[in-house]
Amino acid sequence: MGKKKSKLTQSQINGISWIAIALVISIGVYIFSRFSASDTPVSDTIEAQNISRLEKLEDSAYHSGRPQRTYTKQQSQRQYNETQNFFSSEPPVPTRKALIVELNSADTTTLQLLHGIGPTFARRIARYRERLGGFVNTQQLLEVYGFTPELLEHITPNLALDTSNLHKININSVTLKQFIKHPYVEYYFARDIINLRSRGSTFASPDDLRAIPSCTDTMLVRLLPYLDFK
Repeated sequence: MGKKKSKLTQSQINGISWIAIALVISIGVYIFSRFSASDTPVSDTIEAQNISRLEKLEDSAYHSGRPQRTYTKQQSQRQYNETQNFFSSEPPVPTRKALIVELNSADTTTLQLLHGIGPTFARRIARYRERLGGFVNTQQLLEVYGFTPELLEHITPNLALDTSNLHKININSVTLKQFIKHPYVEYYFARDIINLRSRGSTFASPDDLRAIPSCTDTMLVRLLPYLDFK
Protein backbone atom coordinates (compact mmCIF):
# COMPACT_ATOMS: atom_id res chain seq x y z
CA MET A 1 0.00 0.00 0.00
CA GLY A 2 1.32 3.56 -0.86
CA LYS A 3 2.18 6.02 1.86
CA LYS A 4 -0.26 8.82 2.41
CA LYS A 5 1.11 12.44 1.96
CA SER A 6 1.07 14.43 5.21
CA LYS A 7 -0.83 17.71 5.12
CA LEU A 8 -0.16 20.83 7.24
CA THR A 9 -2.88 21.70 9.57
CA GLN A 10 -4.40 25.14 9.58
CA SER A 11 -2.72 25.99 12.87
CA GLN A 12 0.69 25.10 11.46
CA ILE A 13 0.11 27.31 8.40
CA ASN A 14 -0.87 30.23 10.64
CA GLY A 15 2.25 29.76 12.73
CA ILE A 16 4.55 29.83 9.69
CA SER A 17 2.81 32.98 8.41
CA TRP A 18 3.42 34.82 11.70
CA ILE A 19 7.05 33.79 11.72
CA ALA A 20 7.51 35.20 8.16
CA ILE A 21 5.82 38.46 9.12
CA ALA A 22 8.01 38.82 12.19
CA LEU A 23 11.13 38.21 10.09
CA VAL A 24 10.17 40.89 7.56
CA ILE A 25 9.50 43.39 10.34
CA SER A 26 12.85 42.62 11.96
CA ILE A 27 14.72 43.21 8.70
CA GLY A 28 12.89 46.51 8.12
CA VAL A 29 13.69 47.74 11.64
CA TYR A 30 17.35 46.85 11.16
CA ILE A 31 17.62 48.71 7.82
CA PHE A 32 15.79 51.77 9.14
CA SER A 33 18.03 51.92 12.20
CA ARG A 34 21.14 51.92 10.00
CA PHE A 35 19.96 54.93 7.96
CA SER A 36 18.74 56.88 10.98
CA ALA A 37 21.78 56.16 13.13
CA SER A 38 23.56 59.34 11.96
CA ASP A 39 21.91 62.78 12.01
CA THR A 40 24.51 64.28 9.59
CA PRO A 41 23.38 64.48 5.92
CA VAL A 42 25.66 63.07 3.26
CA SER A 43 26.26 66.52 1.81
CA ASP A 44 27.42 67.79 5.20
CA THR A 45 29.81 64.88 5.48
CA ILE A 46 31.33 65.66 2.07
CA GLU A 47 31.62 69.35 2.99
CA ALA A 48 33.40 68.44 6.23
CA GLN A 49 35.82 66.27 4.29
CA ASN A 50 36.53 69.11 1.85
CA ILE A 51 37.15 71.56 4.70
CA SER A 52 39.56 69.09 6.26
CA ARG A 53 41.45 68.77 2.99
CA LEU A 54 41.65 72.58 2.60
CA GLU A 55 43.02 72.92 6.13
CA LYS A 56 45.71 70.36 5.34
CA LEU A 57 46.64 72.25 2.16
CA GLU A 58 46.90 75.54 4.06
CA ASP A 59 49.12 73.96 6.71
CA SER A 60 51.35 72.28 4.11
CA ALA A 61 52.50 75.70 2.87
CA TYR A 62 54.37 76.16 6.15
CA HIS A 63 56.02 72.76 6.46
CA SER A 64 59.29 73.85 4.80
CA GLY A 65 60.98 75.27 7.88
CA ARG A 66 58.17 77.75 8.60
CA PRO A 67 55.74 77.64 11.50
CA GLN A 68 52.24 76.38 10.87
CA ARG A 69 49.57 79.00 10.69
CA THR A 70 46.00 78.76 11.88
CA TYR A 71 43.41 80.79 9.96
CA THR A 72 40.31 82.10 11.64
CA LYS A 73 37.19 82.47 9.55
CA GLN A 74 37.60 86.28 9.55
CA GLN A 75 41.24 86.05 8.41
CA SER A 76 40.36 83.66 5.62
CA GLN A 77 37.57 85.97 4.41
CA ARG A 78 39.89 88.99 4.54
CA GLN A 79 42.56 87.15 2.54
CA TYR A 80 39.95 86.13 -0.04
CA ASN A 81 38.70 89.72 -0.37
CA GLU A 82 42.23 91.06 -0.85
CA THR A 83 42.88 88.51 -3.58
CA GLN A 84 39.64 89.35 -5.36
CA ASN A 85 40.38 93.08 -5.17
CA PHE A 86 43.84 92.56 -6.66
CA PHE A 87 42.51 90.79 -9.75
CA SER A 88 39.39 92.94 -10.22
CA SER A 89 40.99 96.37 -9.82
CA GLU A 90 42.31 98.33 -12.81
CA PRO A 91 46.11 98.39 -13.13
CA PRO A 92 47.66 101.74 -12.22
CA VAL A 93 48.23 104.08 -15.17
CA PRO A 94 51.93 104.92 -15.44
CA THR A 95 52.69 108.61 -15.28
CA ARG A 96 54.86 109.93 -18.10
CA LYS A 97 55.65 113.19 -19.78
CA ALA A 98 53.09 114.17 -22.41
CA LEU A 99 54.18 113.61 -26.00
CA ILE A 100 54.89 116.84 -27.88
CA VAL A 101 55.60 116.83 -31.62
CA GLU A 102 56.93 119.95 -33.36
CA LEU A 103 54.93 120.08 -36.57
CA ASN A 104 57.47 121.82 -38.83
CA SER A 105 60.51 119.67 -38.00
CA ALA A 106 59.07 116.21 -37.28
CA ASP A 107 59.82 113.50 -39.81
CA THR A 108 57.21 110.94 -40.86
CA THR A 109 58.32 108.48 -38.15
CA THR A 110 57.89 111.08 -35.41
CA LEU A 111 54.51 112.19 -36.78
CA GLN A 112 53.26 108.62 -36.41
CA LEU A 113 53.76 108.87 -32.65
CA LEU A 114 50.60 111.01 -32.63
CA HIS A 115 47.53 108.90 -31.92
CA GLY A 116 45.48 108.58 -35.09
CA ILE A 117 48.35 109.43 -37.46
CA GLY A 118 49.46 106.44 -39.51
CA PRO A 119 52.01 106.17 -42.32
CA THR A 120 49.62 107.56 -44.96
CA PHE A 121 48.70 110.70 -43.00
CA ALA A 122 52.33 111.20 -41.98
CA ARG A 123 53.44 111.23 -45.64
CA ARG A 124 50.60 113.57 -46.64
CA ILE A 125 51.46 116.02 -43.86
CA ALA A 126 55.16 116.02 -44.81
CA ARG A 127 54.41 116.57 -48.51
CA TYR A 128 51.92 119.38 -47.87
CA ARG A 129 54.32 121.01 -45.40
CA GLU A 130 56.98 121.04 -48.13
CA ARG A 131 54.61 122.63 -50.65
CA LEU A 132 53.61 125.32 -48.15
CA GLY A 133 57.10 126.06 -46.89
CA GLY A 134 56.00 125.10 -43.37
CA PHE A 135 52.87 125.44 -41.26
CA VAL A 136 52.02 128.78 -39.69
CA ASN A 137 49.11 127.37 -37.66
CA THR A 138 47.74 123.94 -36.84
CA GLN A 139 44.44 124.65 -38.63
CA GLN A 140 46.30 124.19 -41.91
CA LEU A 141 46.30 120.46 -41.20
CA LEU A 142 42.64 120.50 -42.26
CA GLU A 143 43.91 121.27 -45.78
CA VAL A 144 45.65 117.86 -45.83
CA TYR A 145 43.54 115.40 -47.78
CA GLY A 146 41.33 113.31 -45.48
CA PHE A 147 42.16 115.22 -42.29
CA THR A 148 39.10 115.82 -40.10
CA PRO A 149 38.33 118.42 -37.40
CA GLU A 150 37.89 115.56 -34.89
CA LEU A 151 41.39 114.24 -35.58
CA LEU A 152 42.87 117.72 -35.33
CA GLU A 153 41.15 118.32 -32.00
CA HIS A 154 42.42 114.95 -30.76
CA ILE A 155 46.11 115.61 -31.52
CA THR A 156 46.26 119.38 -30.87
CA PRO A 157 47.35 118.98 -27.18
CA ASN A 158 50.38 117.06 -28.46
CA LEU A 159 51.43 119.59 -31.11
CA ALA A 160 54.00 122.39 -30.98
CA LEU A 161 54.68 124.86 -33.80
CA ASP A 162 57.90 126.71 -34.59
CA THR A 163 57.50 129.20 -37.47
CA SER A 164 60.99 130.67 -37.29
CA ASN A 165 62.29 128.61 -40.22
CA LEU A 166 59.54 128.95 -42.81
CA HIS A 167 60.63 128.61 -46.42
CA LYS A 168 59.66 131.94 -47.96
CA ILE A 169 59.19 132.99 -51.58
CA ASN A 170 61.04 136.03 -52.87
CA ILE A 171 58.32 137.80 -54.79
CA ASN A 172 60.86 139.71 -56.87
CA SER A 173 62.83 136.70 -58.14
CA VAL A 174 60.58 133.62 -58.09
CA THR A 175 59.85 131.98 -61.45
CA LEU A 176 56.37 131.22 -62.69
CA LYS A 177 56.94 127.48 -62.41
CA GLN A 178 58.13 127.81 -58.81
CA PHE A 179 55.39 130.24 -57.82
CA ILE A 180 52.40 128.20 -58.99
CA LYS A 181 53.58 125.19 -56.98
CA HIS A 182 52.49 126.92 -53.79
CA PRO A 183 48.99 125.78 -52.70
CA TYR A 184 47.78 129.35 -52.10
CA VAL A 185 48.92 130.90 -55.38
CA GLU A 186 46.41 131.26 -58.21
CA TYR A 187 47.75 130.94 -61.72
CA TYR A 188 46.56 134.32 -63.03
CA PHE A 189 48.05 136.12 -60.05
CA ALA A 190 51.42 134.40 -60.59
CA ARG A 191 51.32 135.25 -64.32
CA ASP A 192 50.58 138.92 -63.57
CA ILE A 193 53.48 139.12 -61.13
CA ILE A 194 55.91 137.74 -63.70
CA ASN A 195 54.57 140.06 -66.44
CA LEU A 196 54.86 143.18 -64.25
CA ARG A 197 58.38 142.24 -63.23
CA SER A 198 59.34 141.77 -66.90
CA ARG A 199 58.35 145.43 -67.40
CA GLY A 200 60.63 146.55 -64.61
CA SER A 201 58.21 146.58 -61.68
CA THR A 202 59.32 145.53 -58.19
CA PHE A 203 57.24 144.80 -55.12
CA ALA A 204 58.25 146.30 -51.79
CA SER A 205 55.16 145.61 -49.65
CA PRO A 206 51.78 143.85 -49.62
CA ASP A 207 50.16 147.07 -50.79
CA ASP A 208 51.98 146.75 -54.12
CA LEU A 209 50.33 143.37 -54.61
CA ARG A 210 46.85 144.63 -53.76
CA ALA A 211 47.02 146.92 -56.78
CA ILE A 212 47.08 143.85 -59.05
CA PRO A 213 43.52 143.03 -60.26
CA SER A 214 44.04 139.24 -59.95
CA CYS A 215 45.04 139.55 -56.27
CA THR A 216 42.21 138.76 -53.86
CA ASP A 217 42.23 139.63 -50.17
CA THR A 218 41.61 136.01 -49.18
CA MET A 219 44.56 134.76 -51.20
CA LEU A 220 46.87 137.53 -50.00
CA VAL A 221 46.09 136.97 -46.31
CA ARG A 222 46.91 133.29 -46.62
CA LEU A 223 50.00 133.89 -48.74
CA LEU A 224 51.65 136.79 -46.86
CA PRO A 225 53.45 134.67 -44.22
CA TYR A 226 55.33 132.97 -47.08
CA LEU A 227 56.35 136.07 -49.05
CA ASP A 228 59.68 137.83 -48.91
CA PHE A 229 59.83 141.38 -50.33
CA LYS A 230 63.61 141.87 -50.13
